[in-house]
Amino acid sequence: MLTAWSQGIIGLSMFGAGVAVEMMEPRMLGLAGGAGFVMISIVISMYYVRIRNRKTAGV
Repeated sequence: MLTAWSQGIIGLSMFGAGVAVEMMEPRMLGLAGGAGFVMISIVISMYYVRIRNRKTAGV
């Protein structure tokens, strides 16, 4: 089930990238994708630090 979901998401993202590359330059699309990955990693890191701080505080 997990593989089916991940393959579906990959397929949709490839389709979206194909549509987006018609609207903008490939370098700008790559920049936007890279910035998206950076933002997601920052949010996940902030969540991880918050959870870790709660565990050390005993909450």
